[in-house]
Formats: sequence, structure tokens, C-alpha cells
Amino acid sequence: MRQARCVAMPLLVVLAALALSEGTAAQAVGAAGPPRAEMWGGFVVAMPLSDGALTLDYAPPMRLGGTPLESRARQVLNVETGVGRGMDVGANIFFNRVFGVQGAFTAASADVSAVNGDYDTYLRYISLPPPDYRPTENTISSSTPWEPTAGTIGRRSLAIGGVVRWGTATGRVGGTLAGGVDIEWVTGEFDSAGYTQFILGGHSTLFAVTHRVRVRPAEGDRAFGPYIGGDVSIALGRWVAIMAGGRVRLTSGRSVPVEVVELVEPSENPWVPELTEVAAALDGQLLELPGMRWHMSVGLKVFVR
Repeated sequence: MRQARCVAMPLLVVLAALALSEGTAAQAVGAAGPPRAEMWGGFVVAMPLSDGALTLDYAPPMRLGGTPLESRARQVLNVETGVGRGMDVGANIFFNRVFGVQGAFTAASADVSAVNGDYDTYLRYISLPPPDYRPTENTISSSTPWEPTAGTIGRRSLAIGGVVRWGTATGRVGGTLAGGVDIEWVTGEFDSAGYTQFILGGHSTLFAVTHRVRVRPAEGDRAFGPYIGGDVSIALGRWVAIMAGGRVRLTSGRSVPVEVVELVEPSENPWVPELTEVAAALDGQLLELPGMRWHMSVGLKVFVR
């Protein structure tokens, strides 16, 4: 219900604005020609994220002796969010009464919250146990319940394209339709991924040390895709209008590599790994973000005449 209210807000604002009297505003706008450019800014409600997942698959190292024959760890972190919120700003510059170019920037973020499955590890190795110290093959495996994912996921996009405008005879009610290229990058941090080391202690006793790791979408990763969008505006005078609109990125989803940020609550345990070792194992694992991205916005538009 809360999500529905957030999405409906821009439409309610526009309907309320339609109830305003058209007298003075319609005369002022009708007397002036169409603006050469328009700039806007507003509040954004962005799509929720469902079924996102980060799949981690790597070979945990073995320390202090022994010969690893097969080592693996696997984990699926579910990444889901509610409705995102943020801001949208942009400008349209027109060559004539109808056609122009558009540039817009959108930033929105949402909290991550999702239940996870187990964290699985497996090791097959050779050790030299006492008393005869003969090579012995061993296996160890575990499946550990894992805490829910927590953090934030953000989306930034730069949209560049063409735009056409329309309007009523009085010029008070109008709008635009646009399309072009959307450049998207994903931000935020969330935890926690697991990182395990197998330690071969005295008397060939093996134990596993697992640390929780905070990760983020890789900085500098960009994705290009087509978009369409539009808005409706109602002039409040010669220079200002209230507006509501939205944009849709016409892709079915994307894969985003992640990178290690830090260990979550590192202890004084002597087997705390170097961050570079953790990064070597986990950096580049793929965060899958399915679904089509869209957002709706409501705000103010300023005309340049």
C-alpha cells in the first residue's frame, strides 16, 4: 500500500493542479510564444528491485601446511529493495516550436533487505597426521546459515536524446516525449559476503575461519541502453509550471561486477586476511539486477524565453 501511494503521488499532484483556475495563467502563457528552453527538477520515485542476487564462487586458501586438492566456497546473496527515492534534474533545448534535445540526470537509492540461504564450503586435502605422518587424504564440508543482506543500492543515470513537445491551444497545458541513450551506473554498499580460510593447525587439525565482507558495485562500471520518457506540465505563470513525468530504460536487466570494500567487524584473530587477498577472490563476481528500470517524478519546470 505504501508503495502504491508513492507511485500515485505525482498523478495526484497533477490532478490537483488541473483544478486551479486557468484565468490569469492561461492569458499570460497564451500571449507568449513557446519557450526556447526549459529546465526542471523534482522528486523521484523509482522501481523496487526484486530477485537481484550476487553469486559468489571461489577457492578458499589453505594455510600453514597441507596440500589442497579441491577447495571451493559458494554463496548466493539475495539483493532486494523497496521503492527507491531521489531526485531528477534536466533541461530541454528546442530548435523550433516542436523539436529539440534533452539531457537529464537521475539519482535514486533504496535500502537492501533480503533473506539468504546457506554459505557452503568444501575442502579435499592431504595432510601428514601423527603418529606416523603418512600422507592422508581428508575431506571437510560445511553449510552455514547466513544472515540477511543489509545495505543500500543506488542508481545514477544520464539520459541524452531527442525531444518533441506538444501543448493545448492556450499553451497552459503541455508536455514532452523523448527518447535516446541512457548511461547507467550502480552505487551503494551492502553486506555481507563470506570469505573463508582453511588453517591446518598442530597435529594436522584443520579449522575454518570465515569473515564477513562488505562489497559494492564496481566503481567505473557503466552500461548504455535506450530509453523513452515524457512529462505533462501545467503552467502557473509565464515562467514556471508544475510537472509530472517518467522515464523507462528499455533493457531487461544487467550484470554488475562487485568489489571488496572492507571486512565487517574484523577481530584480533591472527588469521584475519589481508584485504588484497579477499579482493583477489571476490572482486569481479557478478551482481545480477533483473527487470526494466523506470521512475516517476514530480516537480517544477522553469521556462527560458
